[in-house]
Amino acid sequence: MGRLSTRPKMTMWAGMAISAALLLTGCGQAATSPGTTVPPSAAPASVTEASSRPSTPEAIESSPPSPTKATLETHKIANAHFQITMPSDWKLEKLTNVAAQVHKDSTASFKIVAADGRQLAEIRTGGEEIWDIVPLAGLAKNTVFDSAGDGEFGGLNYEFLSYDGQADQAEMMLTALDSDSAETWGDRLESLIYAGGSGEFSAALTSKSVLPGVADSVKGAERFKAYAKTEEYSQLKKAMLSFKQLKDVVPAGSESATTGRCAGAKFTYELGDSGLSCDEAKALLTRLLKQPIHTGAVELTGVGACMLPGPTQPGHCNVESTGGTFEFSMR
Repeated sequence: MGRLSTRPKMTMWAGMAISAALLLTGCGQAATSPGTTVPPSAAPASVTEASSRPSTPEAIESSPPSPTKATLETHKIANAHFQITMPSDWKLEKLTNVAAQVHKDSTASFKIVAADGRQLAEIRTGGEEIWDIVPLAGLAKNTVFDSAGDGEFGGLNYEFLSYDGQADQAEMMLTALDSDSAETWGDRLESLIYAGGSGEFSAALTSKSVLPGVADSVKGAERFKAYAKTEEYSQLKKAMLSFKQLKDVVPAGSESATTGRCAGAKFTYELGDSGLSCDEAKALLTRLLKQPIHTGAVELTGVGACMLPGPTQPGHCNVESTGGTFEFSMR
């Protein structure tokens, strides 16, 4: 897939295609903004109607219930580095064992849960710092049901789409890609990026997902088109677009050093003239090791190339964004 090179500035979720299906459901409750009042003309009309007929249990039971006002609540997450706003009867529940989150101080992992306990989406922050995207546009014909955001490549954009050839699957997500790129992107869209890091804010839909407000008889892509007209969808879309960064991301402790030696779970690193922090070197190597290995080497256009270590010599990686090199050895 297209990836981001690793010169510090903008970032990309390091290959974490959160493919784990997120069952998206919701409350289907009409939303009104906080403080919204019923027009003055509405109350006298119902009072007049009630007074013109006998006050019987049947009359009371047949009266429509008063609408419940939806309220919104803002949550600060990841040590107040970010915030999101969502309906107050939705909850954030922590996720555990989430990989590829290298900036610990700004890391968060939550699922968004509806009032009745159904999972709606997942949000994660703390991913690696990457500054560029290798274009994969023009390789597919994705179906975009809805889009929003600033519309800039690398900005805070929102897409609701089905990927090429997947009529029974769809995804809602914040993405680094503009809408034009999303329509023809040849892989899963690149995820959320922000200043100093990357993350994921998405919801996956399948043919088995419960979609409140959509008739069971509706199938395929038509289900997703119908869902895009529901109140629950509108609330979740607004929650995603409410994502806001409040503080700068700072790499943690000595792991952010751009010279010297450091250790990870499997390798030790000599950063050399790579211009990378220890976290960035680990993230780059982790990404490259997911690529096919040919004669002991791996490569990813726009990121770099690595030669794997041998019995008596360390491996090394050439970093495309900086032109430098770092070495790594098995621990």
